[in-house]
Amino acid sequence: MRRMILTFVAAASLSFAGIAAAQTGGAHFTKGGTPVCTDVGTQLECTAEVAGLGNETVVASVQGNGTATGLTCTTPSGNNQAPGQNPAVPVSAGGTQTIENLKNGRASVDVKTATPTVTAKQAGCPNNNWIVTISDVTFTTYTLTIKQGGVTLFSCSGSFSPSSQNGDSSTPIC
Repeated sequence: MRRMILTFVAAASLSFAGIAAAQTGGAHFTKGGTPVCTDVGTQLECTAEVAGLGNETVVASVQGNGTATGLTCTTPSGNNQAPGQNPAVPVSAGGTQTIENLKNGRASVDVKTATPTVTAKQAGCPNNNWIVTISDVTFTTYTLTIKQGGVTLFSCSGSFSPSSQNGDSSTPIC
């Protein structure tokens, strides 16, 4: 009897796993909805339209690498500003979008990185108490990942050559 119950539980588990896989097996980018990633100043924004999804939550994430430029050091009181002594600092930043209300198995992806942070020491400020402001990030490489139910549907990578300027767009390879 115990063996029969274990067999039933194992078969049911495999069936449900197969259903979950089938729900996302047809995922694809819509016509005109292929991923595009754009430099929007201090952030990288990626958009796409995905169809053929199941009903589970979709999570899109982007990780961008580049160089922070136009660094300004400000005293803690905010009274004095000086340019950082290091004009360009390598940075990376990421961001995530959770899409819970899918419409007819479709999801619109619009995910941005956070603005990266640079320490006062990295920027070359007079001391670590100063506050750093970044005026621009030139992105070089990035990765866009789209998952549903913990399963990776798309892992896309792209680059800007030599590096991005504000408004530049790139289509990653998925």
